[in-house]
Amino acid sequence: MDSARRSLLILIGALLAVGLVMVYSASFVAAEKRFGSPTFFLERHCIYLLAGCMAFAVGALTDYHRLARKWRWLLFLAFSLLALVLIPGLGEKLNGARRWFSFGPLTLQPSEVAKPLLIVGLAGWAVSRRDLIGRFRDGFLPGALLAGGAVLLVALEPDLGTAALLTAVLGSILLVSGIRPSHMLPALLVAVPMGALCAWSRLEYIQARIAEFASARPDPLGRGYQVTQSLIAQGSGGLLGTGIGQGNAKLLFLPEAHNDFIFALIGEEMGLIGALAIIGCFALLVWQGWRIARSAPDLLGSLIALGVTLMVGLQAAMNIAVVTRSIPTKGISLPLISYGGSSLIFTLFALGLLLNVAAHRTPAQPIEVSRRPVRDAAALSLPTRA
Repeated sequence: MDSARRSLLILIGALLAVGLVMVYSASFVAAEKRFGSPTFFLERHCIYLLAGCMAFAVGALTDYHRLARKWRWLLFLAFSLLALVLIPGLGEKLNGARRWFSFGPLTLQPSEVAKPLLIVGLAGWAVSRRDLIGRFRDGFLPGALLAGGAVLLVALEPDLGTAALLTAVLGSILLVSGIRPSHMLPALLVAVPMGALCAWSRLEYIQARIAEFASARPDPLGRGYQVTQSLIAQGSGGLLGTGIGQGNAKLLFLPEAHNDFIFALIGEEMGLIGALAIIGCFALLVWQGWRIARSAPDLLGSLIALGVTLMVGLQAAMNIAVVTRSIPTKGISLPLISYGGSSLIFTLFALGLLLNVAAHRTPAQPIEVSRRPVRDAAALSLPTRA
């Protein structure tokens, strides 16, 4: 096993171990109060982790070329899930958002399933028509419809945090695959402000969150309660922290302490050093992913590795930025650490794909963004046209 794969496995294992410990530390008080068992969330998290390890193995052992040849089915499945969850009676509505399928005690978040499917599907589509990708009608237009359609469906739930994440990830895949910036940038300059204006005008909670974020002092008893408690927790941790299990934020002061705001508890119980160590692990994970993308043997591997790396890295950055009040609050979990079944399982599947690409890697080489027709699609075992 080469150093890239070994480093990747060590980083993933370290983050999963921290997540396991911190989910229990953050949740045992709430679990005891709500369900009568302090290990309720820990037990479920262990089940999700086991399923995630199986998904990781599937992603790592299934040749990404074979998977990408099914790009039509992958995109069809992703769009179907994102559309079906919007149908009343099929999608579960909670806190004003229709983001889940409910199967008794189990829930499935389609946007989490769709992330790796869209990455592999869009990469497969781009490589299948690489000789046409630089054209407006045959390259940019269908690519923008695929990426924009997925983003729109997620935004309609509404889940604007995931929609923004997908915009960055899918847009980067299209750009690296050979879409001309002169085609993409004008579209983004029109679509992003229009989307933001639409969200601002139709969703009152977006206005409230931005107003709270823009205020000099967040309302500690209103919409600013959660982020205020997050900042208090991180500040009380100091340099070395209060010790694992010794924090006060989880004593029902901080909502979602085991989920979206688990980084606040890390700052409290592990201190600034522990929080920086977690940030460092994610930074190293992104660096290894970038190395794997640069040294992939073909464009398909580069696109998949780039997409997975951006998915994990940007989501971690967005979560940490929310918890530290660097950006307005949005519901997005910390990859590999936060409690949550769909996110953990399909993030591990995506990272398995990254390990898969690493197994085929060659000595480091730059990612080439070609603007000219090429004839190497057959070498990737993909058709040259959609």
